[in-house]
Amino acid sequence: MDVMSDTIPAKLIGYTLDDKEWILSVIRGLRNGIICGARIRFPYIIQAAVYAVLFREPGTTNKLRFVLKQMFHHGRNLGVFVCIYKTICFILRHFGVRGGVECWIAGFIGGYIGFGESKGISGAVNNQIVLYLFARGIEGMARSFVKRGILPQSLDIKSPGGFRIFAGFSLALILYMTDYEADMLRTGFMST
Repeated sequence: MDVMSDTIPAKLIGYTLDDKEWILSVIRGLRNGIICGARIRFPYIIQAAVYAVLFREPGTTNKLRFVLKQMFHHGRNLGVFVCIYKTICFILRHFGVRGGVECWIAGFIGGYIGFGESKGISGAVNNQIVLYLFARGIEGMARSFVKRGILPQSLDIKSPGGFRIFAGFSLALILYMTDYEADMLRTGFMST
């Protein structure tokens, strides 16, 4: 075993070029991404169907159709992303690119292709997913900065005081934007 393999978690070392397990891993990732994406949207389909039965609103059938399309796009985009990500990670790791660089490259390319569409039905789904992931990434990075000593322990958002500071900053930022740069915020947000 080489020195590089000792510093990387076993699940990230990957497979050899001759080993067909990596292909199966990519195919399973594609399948699981499609299923997961569809499963996440499924409750919205139930909600639209219930509203159609209970309220019999004229546009409810269109809402149901829209939610079904969103489910399809979410599943497809997630499946495509996983497939691209795993393939690129395998190739880069095969050529010795490791240490997190392969994750950044594969994640960027996969995200660009799988979730980069910002218009239409796919764009509406992608926007929700990307904003959610961005928020989780910022939260994780803040926690990582505390763990590495870049930020003081008092700013750890897992602590009550740290979360209060995080909440205060978040609300101050959005209220500043609302008052001074409202044209930079989404109209849907501003209408609330």
